Amino acid sequence: MNLRTRMRLAVSSLALCAGFAASAAQAETTLTFVWHAGTCADALMDIAKDYPDKSVKIVPALVPYGPQWHDKIASEFAIQGDAFDFAMWDSQSTAEFAAHAVKINEIFDKSDYLKPDLFPPASLSRYGEYPDGSGEFFGLPANQDAYGLTYRKDLFEDPKEKEAFKAKYGRELAVPQTYQEARDVAEFFTRPDQGLYGWAQMGGRDYDFATTASNSFLWSFGGELYNPETFEVKGYLDSPASIDGVQFYVDMFKYGPPGSTNWGFDEVNTAIQQGQVAMAMQWFYFNGSNADPNVSKFADKLAFGVLPGAIGRDGKFRRQFSVGGQGMGINKYSKKLPELTKFMEWYFQPEQQKRYAAVCQTGLKAVLESPEWQNLNSYNRQFSQALAYLNDYWHLPEYPVLLDELQQEISAAAAGTKSVQQALSDAAEKHERTLQRAGYEIKRGESTPEVPDQVISPVGQDEVVPVN
Repeated sequence: MNLRTRMRLAVSSLALCAGFAASAAQAETTLTFVWHAGTCADALMDIAKDYPDKSVKIVPALVPYGPQWHDKIASEFAIQGDAFDFAMWDSQSTAEFAAHAVKINEIFDKSDYLKPDLFPPASLSRYGEYPDGSGEFFGLPANQDAYGLTYRKDLFEDPKEKEAFKAKYGRELAVPQTYQEARDVAEFFTRPDQGLYGWAQMGGRDYDFATTASNSFLWSFGGELYNPETFEVKGYLDSPASIDGVQFYVDMFKYGPPGSTNWGFDEVNTAIQQGQVAMAMQWFYFNGSNADPNVSKFADKLAFGVLPGAIGRDGKFRRQFSVGGQGMGINKYSKKLPELTKFMEWYFQPEQQKRYAAVCQTGLKAVLESPEWQNLNSYNRQFSQALAYLNDYWHLPEYPVLLDELQQEISAAAAGTKSVQQALSDAAEKHERTLQRAGYEIKRGESTPEVPDQVISPVGQDEVVPVN
């Protein structure tokens, strides 16, 4: 072999090696996730930068909070596509998406680390189980959330305000434990001439604003959305207890700023941060910004608690409110399950979840139960208490249709274009028609059977149990 030939072979070998190197670089695995834009998605991405396997890149596909987020996931599943590998979806969407998601039980069986006992049983159920009570999971509790009470502690602790309140209502001014107490406090602090109002809550028609808020009242007063065993809606959604709860919700708008019947969470946050309201019903998710002096003018004047409950017409005290947040589910059409599993095994380690829990709400039991996390800020301890009182929508594939129907009727009641009784009666009629069209058999008896409160715990108590 002459020198020229050897040089040609050497050049060819170098080129081949370069080609292999380029191919290796191109072999980088991307794991794409869908979520709504915001603090928690940013936190995930920040943590993912430290993932030890540098051949794997976590890529976000973010959309605004609302229908676009749900629809992005639903449309990809409809074509059995793999444009994303995993997604965060609302707890109530698990039933809708389960047919297109990897069953997490299979990962539990094969993984040396990922096991059910890493998460509180109730959280694992709320964010991933379908059907209810089946023990089959299609998501992990990645970002828990609950409604809470945000209030102006400077007002509640002011000696003059306390004196005036006691003179008017005959009791001490205190953080309300019942909605009946909250109504008095809201009335007391509603002073439009001073730019101050007693209460803020969501009432908007968009997404699930009105229903997550009104459901919290409905359940606390002893109402139910439906009977999950018989699929009856009439007699439940439009029961006297349900009407009591939603009526109380509608009446609380009298103590809110003008136009608040159309508010979503952005408007509620603005009212909190500007000191416009004495109390607000808001997700714990937003407390990070509301307690941040760089964002909120009243950050140092705010305190956080658990939402009130209610004493229903049966004399029982109940404290129930809507679950929020998302579970993490895996697209079963993705071809990257091994890489996804490895990433999840790393991401759900306490080290990573502690970082996540510094700005959002983890679902990892070891972090939730740690004194370090509970004392991290002014609201984590209250959030951990709130987890005991969570309830949820229908866990049915027909959830989006049912939600839209209820949103329409609750919004009409809040706007005053329908009475609460008429709105709930109309919603019940629509829901049963939707369920029947979907193939459900409505098993109606001579009387309306009771749905036991103990499915959400602890509720159904005969007296108020304060939560601080």
